[in-house]
Amino acid sequence: MTKLVLSTIMALILMFSAYTVADGNDNANISFSSSLIEDGVSGNMRAKAQQMAFTASQQFLSSNMAQRLGFGQGQMQNAQNMQTPQVLQQNNMQNMRQQGHQGGMDTAPSNMPVQNVPMEPVPRMQQEMLDREELRDFLQDNTFSVTDISEFQEYVTPYADAVQDYLDDEDLDDEDEIYEAAVEWIWVSDSVLHGQQELWLTPTEFLEETPDYDSNPVSGEIVSDCEDQANTLASLLIGSGEYDESDVRVAIGLVNFDGSTGGHAWVEVYEDGEWFPVDATVGPYYDEDSDEVIYPDDYEDIDFEYFQDEDYSVIELWYYYNNEYFIDVNSGTNDAPDNWDSMPSSY
Repeated sequence: MTKLVLSTIMALILMFSAYTVADGNDNANISFSSSLIEDGVSGNMRAKAQQMAFTASQQFLSSNMAQRLGFGQGQMQNAQNMQTPQVLQQNNMQNMRQQGHQGGMDTAPSNMPVQNVPMEPVPRMQQEMLDREELRDFLQDNTFSVTDISEFQEYVTPYADAVQDYLDDEDLDDEDEIYEAAVEWIWVSDSVLHGQQELWLTPTEFLEETPDYDSNPVSGEIVSDCEDQANTLASLLIGSGEYDESDVRVAIGLVNFDGSTGGHAWVEVYEDGEWFPVDATVGPYYDEDSDEVIYPDDYEDIDFEYFQDEDYSVIELWYYYNNEYFIDVNSGTNDAPDNWDSMPSSY
């Protein structure tokens, strides 16, 4: 009974909004407004709340209570034909993409890409990763900055000795060879490697120190989680001279991989007028339950340009950055070249 009452209340709120739009015009178009959901919740929770409200409203409309409350047949039909939140999000994203392709985008990209179907292969994400604001606060409190750049940018160091030495020692001549080397890094969670939820390493620490960590479950191997791999991969691509800072960036956001949602960091590369994602974490990873390293099937066949043609399931974008540029996607803060105002079509 309580569930029915709550559902009815949510439906009444929705119908009141719809009624005010359609009053006097039974054929008016009615759209679902996210303003009905509390602004303070996360995007993922907001989407779930929207879906709950939508489902409750449809159940309400199919009952005779709507007629008792005086809603006309035309108004009820318009509301029943209303698009789901997921469809509206996809339509809005498609419109934004079209504007961007037409040269109309001059601000930071939206942080709500289309949520694609589960992808294969599945990169490793940090499900316990801090949320957007917690991550920013953590880095501000735990990053020793010697410059006036963002704390995120301190972790992309293309000209550090360790990065240049790695390129030389591994004889990495181009982006394909760099990516092949990166895919062999082993994903290990911060909780295993550091005994805490979150800890960022510089590329120097990642490349030179993690093989000798006492906590490294694969002693002698370069290990860490997604942000350390993304920051180091971006550093190698820029430091090699194959790309400059305007064409390589690290992305951080919320992703959905194989039905699981979590925070993640990856790299984007700009070629031929478009961005595409590049992710080192499609390779081996340490599984805490089995206490062994898992080597995904055929991961060695995934090349640098794999995600140019494959979906990459991003739910929200939070930040873009490298050692020179930074964008806070949520606030629209934009200190980057014009090509940074667009995003990959695979999102």
